Amino acid sequence: MIANKGKVFRMVVIALSVIYCFCTFVPIASAEGSNYIHSFAAGMTAGSNGNVTVSFQVTCVSTMDEIGSTKIEIYENGSLVKTYLSTNTTGMMGYNKVSHGNTVTYAGTVGKTYDAHVVFKAGKNGGWDNRSLDTNKVTAKN
Repeated sequence: MIANKGKVFRMVVIALSVIYCFCTFVPIASAEGSNYIHSFAAGMTAGSNGNVTVSFQVTCVSTMDEIGSTKIEIYENGSLVKTYLSTNTTGMMGYNKVSHGNTVTYAGTVGKTYDAHVVFKAGKNGGWDNRSLDTNKVTAKN
C-alpha cells in the first residue's frame, strides 16, 4: 500500500509540473480542419544567466509516424538570432506517438527580450500537416 501512495504522489507531482509548464504557454491552439494535429502549444520562460527556454507540445488525433516541431526560431529584440531544426537538434521530433513535447534552451543576454516562432508537424503514411505559433515574450535575467 505504501508503494502505491508513492506512485500516486509522483504522478500528482508530474501532473502539476506539466500544468505549471502550460501556464507559461501561449494559449493552446486547436488545429481546426487538420486530419493530423488536434492541438499545439508553445511558450518561452526566462531562466538564469540569460538562458531562455522554449517549450512545445503537440497532440494528434491518433498515433503518428512523426510528430513534433521541425523548426524553432529565436528572436532577440525582434531580430532572428538562432534557428533550431529537427534535422540537427535531438528531441524535437517524436515517432509513433500521439503526443510529443520538448524544450530547447538558448543562451541569451541578460536584459534582452526574447520570443520564438515554433513550427509543428505531424505525419502518417506519407501524409502530413503543419501549424505554427509565436510564443510569449520574456526578458532574460541574471
